[in-house]
Amino acid sequence: MSFNQIVLKNFKQNIRHYAMYIFSLIVSIVLYFSFVTLKYTNSINNDNSMKIIQEGSKVGANFLFIIIVIFLMYANHLFVKRRTREFALYQLIGLTRNNIMRMLLIEQTAMFLVTGILGMIIGVFGSKILLMIVLKVLSVRTSVALTFQPLAVTQTIILLCLSFILILIQCFWFLRRRSILTMMNDNTKTEVNQAKVTLLELISGIVGIAMVILGYYLSTEMFGKYSNAIMFLVFAILFLTTVGAYLFFRSSVSLIFKSLKRLKQGKISITDVVFTSSIMHKMKKNALSLTIIATLSAVTVTVLCFGAISKSSIDDNIYESSPQDFNLNSEKQSQQFEQKLEQAHIPFKPIYKEVADLKIANDDFFVKQGNSLMSNPTAMFITSNEFFKDKDVHGNKAKLINVSTIGGGMVKYNLNKTIQFKGQSSESFKVIGDQRTVDFRADATYGQPVLLVSAEQYEKLSAHSKEINKQYGYNLLNKKDWPVANKILKQVNPNIESQKIIRQDLDNSIGILLFVTSFLGLAFLIAAGCIIYIKQMDETEDEMSNYRILRKIGYTHRDMLKGLTLKVIFNFALPLVISLLHAYFAAKAYMKIMNSTNMLPVYVVMIVYSIIFMIFAIMSILHSSRIVKHSI
Repeated sequence: MSFNQIVLKNFKQNIRHYAMYIFSLIVSIVLYFSFVTLKYTNSINNDNSMKIIQEGSKVGANFLFIIIVIFLMYANHLFVKRRTREFALYQLIGLTRNNIMRMLLIEQTAMFLVTGILGMIIGVFGSKILLMIVLKVLSVRTSVALTFQPLAVTQTIILLCLSFILILIQCFWFLRRRSILTMMNDNTKTEVNQAKVTLLELISGIVGIAMVILGYYLSTEMFGKYSNAIMFLVFAILFLTTVGAYLFFRSSVSLIFKSLKRLKQGKISITDVVFTSSIMHKMKKNALSLTIIATLSAVTVTVLCFGAISKSSIDDNIYESSPQDFNLNSEKQSQQFEQKLEQAHIPFKPIYKEVADLKIANDDFFVKQGNSLMSNPTAMFITSNEFFKDKDVHGNKAKLINVSTIGGGMVKYNLNKTIQFKGQSSESFKVIGDQRTVDFRADATYGQPVLLVSAEQYEKLSAHSKEINKQYGYNLLNKKDWPVANKILKQVNPNIESQKIIRQDLDNSIGILLFVTSFLGLAFLIAAGCIIYIKQMDETEDEMSNYRILRKIGYTHRDMLKGLTLKVIFNFALPLVISLLHAYFAAKAYMKIMNSTNMLPVYVVMIVYSIIFMIFAIMSILHSSRIVKHSI
């Protein structure tokens, strides 16, 4: 049999094993080609386009390039590793390592050529769908043509060539480091030297769990007790959660399995054998791959949560810049604006408010935390109930308003407690409630909450204030008058934007953020799912001899199915749970910055991500079940 015949026969025999790897290649190419097409599509990304679209497409393309290269290398590593016995047998019948490298070169060339052409053809249609999604998200009305961008083809070819070269180097290094004997026994190696729990394993297992818990705790207090060392905390949290997760996978899981085994006193079932076989005996290798998958998934879910939280907080951000249709700070400019509106016969409703800055003499209202002035205010703005007409605010009863601001997210307080200001008698204000609406521009209150007091008390207190900021707001009675009113605003002060313009800018910014994060999230998700799928397929193939022995001594496919299902669920669910926990605490910290309390976007992202992950798990269970069923 000639070398070419061996290559062809080998390719035909392994075609079903190549399926997931080829699928990974095609999906990666389609994703990248579609995204890069967006970058070079002139109808949406040109010199006159919003800068956020241009920057978003560039950053997204670069991130996607790195993600795909790393993913393909990892997938190829799993793919090549599962063929070690095959490579050892080829060397035993006389083929050299150079012959095997040549075989891999032919196989990879064929797969990259076919998947590259197929991926770009599909990508042309995928890019149109992608463009339609972007235009919908950004509320841009324009027609979308089916485009074929030469520059997108060039960049995709660069991606394929770089991946191809790195994969060949990876294959060469893999073969060079392994002898024939090593490759023959590579799949039968065990990492469990003894069944008993060792002291080192016990310590590292406990330390891993403690590190993760400590990382979560620090994330909840980074804007509280430890707000004066935020930058250090960010790196500390990343280190604790990543290394802690590795130690958890490496030792804590092994510790749990060994403890359960000890409790059963050697009385194990067929389910225990199938379930724990690969997990217990290859824990070190599993720990690294599970940590990578958990970290990859955590980054994906976190970025998606950040985008969803930003989208849900968009109204608060708009009102911080412009609570009304038009807002001015200068009395002279506001008078000019009113006169011009009246001359243009544009009906409007003026809304005037002001705040006064006062020093706090004493309070038991704010919760003392850290050394940050933002989280431990020594002064605050007050405003008059004359502007709000709140029936509950009278005498010495007050309310905290304007809470949904950046500064408000750093402040902790207890209702029904008191505040006393300097420059007044021993009188104290009891804060009976709070409101999360945004009533003042950020530049009027410096993004801080405001205390709403009665009109009489405000008159007394404002006399002692050294800073009184005024806000002149205007709401149009007829929205159709907005274009003319906006031109008048630019005549009065060209540096001030109307609420509508601010909303459009934020919608565009958040829209492209959501699009880029969602697209990158999809890439991360597919990468993580495929990695676990290939890993599970690799483990099932490695343990085929074990399944054959179990079948020969009388166990049926049904007997082994439960253990097999539990093992697949373990490989998918454990990194998923860890990644969701990482993302949850990261989202909670981000919500404090945004001063958001709505967890619904976070839960939606996590549920959708989990459902898609479950689809990969079901596919893996079906594949593994089919292999075991035909093990004899």
